[in-house]
Amino acid sequence: MGTSVFKRQSAAKQAFMVRFAAALPCGLPALAGLLALGGCSADSFNPFSAFASQSSSASVQGYSIASRISGLNSAGLALMVNAEAVSVPAGAGSQVLATALQSGAAYSVTVQTEPMGETCSIVGGSGTVEAANVTGVVVTCADQSYPLGGTISGLTSAGLVLANGSDSLPVSQGATLFTMPTFTAYSSAYDVTVQTQPPGLTCAVGNGSGTMGVGAVGSVAVSCAPNLYTVGGAISGLTADGLVLLDNGGDALTLGANATQFTMPAAVAYGSPFAVTVQTTPPGLVCTPGNANGIMGPANVTGITVACASNFTLLYSFAGGSGDGASPYHSLIQGGDGNFYGTTLKGGATNAGIIFEVTSSGTESLVYSFATTPYSGVMQASDGNLYGTTSSGGTSGRGTVFEVTSTGTETLLFSFPAGSSDPYTGLIEGTDGNFYGTTGAGGANDQGTVFEITPSGTQTVLHTFAKTGSDGKQPYAGLIQGSDGAFYGTTYFGGTNNLGTVFKVASDGTETVLYSFAGGSDAANPYAGVIQGRDGNFYGTSYNGGAQGVGTIYEVTPGGTETVLYSFAGGTSDGANPEAGVIEGTDGDLYGATYLGGLSGMGTVFELTAGGTETILHHFAGGTSDGANPSANLIQSSDGALYGSTYAGGASGHGTFFKITLQ
Repeated sequence: MGTSVFKRQSAAKQAFMVRFAAALPCGLPALAGLLALGGCSADSFNPFSAFASQSSSASVQGYSIASRISGLNSAGLALMVNAEAVSVPAGAGSQVLATALQSGAAYSVTVQTEPMGETCSIVGGSGTVEAANVTGVVVTCADQSYPLGGTISGLTSAGLVLANGSDSLPVSQGATLFTMPTFTAYSSAYDVTVQTQPPGLTCAVGNGSGTMGVGAVGSVAVSCAPNLYTVGGAISGLTADGLVLLDNGGDALTLGANATQFTMPAAVAYGSPFAVTVQTTPPGLVCTPGNANGIMGPANVTGITVACASNFTLLYSFAGGSGDGASPYHSLIQGGDGNFYGTTLKGGATNAGIIFEVTSSGTESLVYSFATTPYSGVMQASDGNLYGTTSSGGTSGRGTVFEVTSTGTETLLFSFPAGSSDPYTGLIEGTDGNFYGTTGAGGANDQGTVFEITPSGTQTVLHTFAKTGSDGKQPYAGLIQGSDGAFYGTTYFGGTNNLGTVFKVASDGTETVLYSFAGGSDAANPYAGVIQGRDGNFYGTSYNGGAQGVGTIYEVTPGGTETVLYSFAGGTSDGANPEAGVIEGTDGDLYGATYLGGLSGMGTVFELTAGGTETILHHFAGGTSDGANPSANLIQSSDGALYGSTYAGGASGHGTFFKITLQ
């Protein structure tokens, strides 16, 4: 029994062990002796140690990694924890990054992806788990900053200061680009403004505010434009209406009498030029701007001055008597020394007239006293001496040609013979060095001549005017030599209508009547000769004719086509009956004098533009302070002013020497 019982117990235990071993996972220790039954190695079987191993595994501690996070304002942060990516939401202050890490395990936390517009850094991001949760990982995020700037236009002066909050930027003159000194953080608001405007400009900011994105802002546009300022100043001496000022050739301003201040209508931009000039001067005045041009600064211009004064200056009054001349009748010349020379019909040692010299300031000297009267002026020849004619005297009593040196020594070059007499005009020096002139009478028909005389006194009659027919007769004016070398002049009578002519005489004496005056609305009876303008045409005045019958200014082409440029109206508003001719001024306008007409009926000085507009520059009033009845041609001096003489008026009533200042 004992043996059988033992056997039965052993069989039962064996069956249990088989069932137990079968229930165990392969690879764990099995009970010894059951290897064949359980399919496992007999050497590793230990049932107690197997139970102990299961108990130890159940008690192992797992550790976590947690991070403190600051400044995370945007989504998109991804951290790499060892080999695993962990996303962190925007605004998170902390984040568990890993769990169940064993003590002694290594860990590494890095930034895989940064959030939009931010930069994140990690402190304590690597190490070994030391039997405790890891809490020392710190993730710090900060907004990225980007440049803020843009373009600038029109910055023509220094002084612009831009600002973005407390960040300011002085900008240099002429700059076209700018960047604020301090970068602007992502998602922060910006607002670029003008802190200080540059002098003379107003600058405006376009597209200057917004919220900073994830890149530089270069779209701010600063545009500067010049400010506008007025131009003006003070006026003095404006005693008449009609002053018209211009700024920069336009922007006209008309001012009345007694105005003392002015402001031009249109403002001028900063940095632009201004130039105030006089377009129209009131009659009898000359108005001179001062301090009148410049570049507009950052303030209104108020310092311009316009000084108006009489354009007429009485430089000298002839006194007559034995020591001075009286009644200057013919034209002046300006000598090579800059002084003026002319003749008078009266005064001097024998009261037969003188040659006088007068400076531009009005100092007069008697150069020579005549014994017989000169009806003509003098001319200065290439040798520096003065030459002219007298209407009487000489061996036949019919006039002379004379020479007078600068020291007053006279030489009689030629005495006109009987039958060739009465030179009423002076001489000109031809390009050949000989002298040429006219006589108002004499010649074969006693109607006057054109003559040539050499410096040694040999005279030749080039043309004798006819008594009948279409030829002119009785020339009261001298000659000019045209650009073609021929000589041109006028006759007071003759021609088709016996009202005078313009003629041409070639050097060989061949004469051509270019034009016969018709009277009526046409010119008639020219006392004066002609000038040749820069355009090649001839210009002169007639004593009679024209729309009002009191004289004209006319033009004749070299081909003989005549045009009346202006008809004098007479009365108190215009001149009448010019005895003097015209001159062409440096401005291209024609200037002359009338013997009669004007406010006092004593003559005028006038200007005629190329367009036919006449302006009265002076009305002669006679008396002691003004001249009267000018009969001589004007002369424009090298100083730009007009100089002339009057037959009467002045302190002694014997005529004057005057100056007209042009605008």
